Amino acid sequence: MSPRAAWRLERLGHTVYDYTAGKADWRGAGLDTVRGATLPAQVLDALDRDIATCSPDTPVTGLDPDATPYVVVNDQHVVLGRVRVADLVDAPLDATAEDVMQPGPATVRADADLEQTRDRLRQRLQINRWR
Repeated sequence: MSPRAAWRLERLGHTVYDYTAGKADWRGAGLDTVRGATLPAQVLDALDRDIATCSPDTPVTGLDPDATPYVVVNDQHVVLGRVRVADLVDAPLDATAEDVMQPGPATVRADADLEQTRDRLRQRLQINRWR
């Protein structure tokens, strides 16, 4: 439907842009999808945006243990893993973040409902305590 609507708007003289990143990206940036709509709190609203990141090629000797955990991201800012202080303790001096990272950490979409996400994480913590 949206290509048809875009074509129709163009025929009426409007300029139309194709936002290829999609609705989840748009909402993850905190932008409204319905004018004036009141949305429930999103994960985006509770994010710590001041987290340390590094590339996979960063030498472990260049990582500050006091700044951990580090989120390991590639050039496109895709999360690849995380490095915790425990991962640095016995790491060889020539190791990189990729060598010591915990791969594939769980991620949550920024536009996910905050309370539902909190509930899910609390349940996961309770399950893991019993294992």
